Amino acid sequence: MKKLKIVLILLAMTLCGCTKSQEYELYAKQELNCGFDTLCALNAYTTSEEEFDSYFEMMVDEFAYYNSLFDIYNDYDGLNNIKTINDNAGIKPIEVDEAIIELIELSKEINELSDGAFDITDGALLKIWHEYRDEGKELNSEGYYGKTPSLEELEAADGHKGFDKIVIDKEASTVYITDKEVSLDVGGVAKGFACEKVAQKLSEAGLEYGAVNAGGNQRIINSKPDGSGFNVGIQNPRAESIAGMITSSNVVVLPDLKNVSVVTSGDYQNYYLALDNVRLAHIIDPSTLYPATHYTSVSIVTQNSGLADCLSTALFVLDYEDGLKLIDKINETLDEDLIVVWVSEKPLDDTSVLASTEAIQYITVTANFADKIITE
Repeated sequence: MKKLKIVLILLAMTLCGCTKSQEYELYAKQELNCGFDTLCALNAYTTSEEEFDSYFEMMVDEFAYYNSLFDIYNDYDGLNNIKTINDNAGIKPIEVDEAIIELIELSKEINELSDGAFDITDGALLKIWHEYRDEGKELNSEGYYGKTPSLEELEAADGHKGFDKIVIDKEASTVYITDKEVSLDVGGVAKGFACEKVAQKLSEAGLEYGAVNAGGNQRIINSKPDGSGFNVGIQNPRAESIAGMITSSNVVVLPDLKNVSVVTSGDYQNYYLALDNVRLAHIIDPSTLYPATHYTSVSIVTQNSGLADCLSTALFVLDYEDGLKLIDKINETLDEDLIVVWVSEKPLDDTSVLASTEAIQYITVTANFADKIITE
């Protein structure tokens, strides 16, 4: 998968001298080759290293499977995936794993609630940006600016989208795209959706305490053995520009999190520079057809990682006032209590706090968590 997001830093998880925690030890391991073009990691408390290794192998296998399932670029023997659906647009329905149908239905719900701010059916538009971005990165590496697609080119592609072109037959477990020019791009939800499924699988297999991390998508399973939560740091989106090095400095820490997901969308890992040093990142605003520029990152804290992934993308493209309206709508409609953290180069309101980093970044947090955050 091509969507990369800002990395969330799992802070050191030290054991406390509590009675129950004496039965567990903390183990950690990471793997680069489990898909989604990112590093996957498991930090977990288990009673033995052998037990931990079994969970880690399960995590790697599950991520690899979901990567294959949601891939829009590659075919896999004996597997119908998102690419299979796209390849058969306007031709025939494709029988798929029920997880694909679940992902599409979640995406449709968020598309409707966000008034189109999140749209996986706009693959034709996103393909153009993917091609320009790949070329732009190559040109940047040679010391040149990348090119920018014309509005006419983008509007032509954007004319082929819409969930009304997606037909799902749940009884037959099929998906059919009725317009041959329409394609699905699930980069805004696939990794978070997979992270949720992996965490559920590990929990069902017996893992009680830990955290699954897939490059900006983190799912905490319960808590630490002593009942305390995990601290999660949100990386400084402009850390890479400090002294010419990529650093792991945080702009804010979210403390004592239990049984939740933390997902961040940002503009700094997957981008290229166009004329006049303009940064063109991978998250495209459906209302302008160009990369969103309101913030440097948006983080969502809620239980379901798939939902958090959709919303981090939707809120990244919406301005602050419209974002607050969407949060209210989601909380009311889906019975959520979203925690949202915006990082921006300008204050968003009078609650915005300037982070104490070398790069100027302001932190704005929803009222339900604002008094708990730790700024770095």
